[in-house]
Amino acid sequence: MIFFCPICWKEIKEIDKSCPFCHASIAEFENKSFEEKLINALRHPERETVHRAVYILGKLRSIKAVKPVIGLFEQTNNTFLKIRILSALHEIGVPEANEFILKVVNSDAGMIKRIAKELIEKGSTS
Repeated sequence: MIFFCPICWKEIKEIDKSCPFCHASIAEFENKSFEEKLINALRHPERETVHRAVYILGKLRSIKAVKPVIGLFEQTNNTFLKIRILSALHEIGVPEANEFILKVVNSDAGMIKRIAKELIEKGSTS
């Protein structure tokens, strides 16, 4: 089995207690909750892992994930990831998430704006 550092995502050995590249504590990460690990996965270099993490955080209605997911939306140019993020924020349904979706409706263009508008019209899921 191949192991990766949960911080820098470089390949490490199973027995490593800290990452030889970024010196992150592997043991400390093992004690984190599933939700915290998913939030950490938002920085994963593999695109599918990030999409999966966003999807699951939405299904979990993770309030802790709202700010990191919004940050990811603002950093990415990937249209499909932005759509996934908007859907997850809609599922989470807290005021901060809903306000962000409204902001996207008023400032973004094209397909992202249309998706955000459709989510607003559906209403909050909470």
